[in-house]
Amino acid sequence: MAITVTSPQGSTLSGIHVQLMGTSERNGETNGSGQLNFPGLQAGTYRLRFSGEPVITFEREVTLRPGQVADVDVTLSAAPPKPAAPAPPPAPAPAPRAAAGPVGQPQTLDVPTLLEKNFVGTMPRRETLLSCSGSTRTTMIQLNMPLPDRLYDAADAVYYVIGGEGAATIGGREAKLATNAYVSVPRNTVHSFTRAGRRPLILLAVLSGEPCEEAR
Repeated sequence: MAITVTSPQGSTLSGIHVQLMGTSERNGETNGSGQLNFPGLQAGTYRLRFSGEPVITFEREVTLRPGQVADVDVTLSAAPPKPAAPAPPPAPAPAPRAAAGPVGQPQTLDVPTLLEKNFVGTMPRRETLLSCSGSTRTTMIQLNMPLPDRLYDAADAVYYVIGGEGAATIGGREAKLATNAYVSVPRNTVHSFTRAGRRPLILLAVLSGEPCEEAR
């Protein structure tokens, strides 16, 4: 069996792998002239399989008669180009840093004296700014009436109970509070406070993560 492999343009194709399957089995590759011979085959029907990276795999059936040389001319189509590897995804942009407010001045405060000067009295609520610097703000909150729900998208809050009793509702769960209690509220969490007993509920609140409106 004499095999010649060419392209649709008529040029010979070398290095094409040919597998012969049937009464006899052979393997080989076409030479520089696109040719390959399988001598000494028994008569019969054979299946030829042509494969290689630059071409589309092709199969053909050939019948070999006794005492004859079968000339097999095969034209193979070029394989489609391989798709280009996808570009790696761009690196995520760094998260923008939140702008900070102005830098405040160092200070010390006597909380009882400050409370005496700014006592809530009979008002429903009073908030007194203690300090504000960069992205941290500290206030004193006095409650006679419940504090409405608060939600800070970009700031974390901590509260210290410095007077009175009450309750904190954080994310729908309520916890009782007494003097010296500590409360931590992560950002994007709804929370509120209510007073219990006769005295106002007094909280020291520290908010960090949002720029201060004014330095103090």
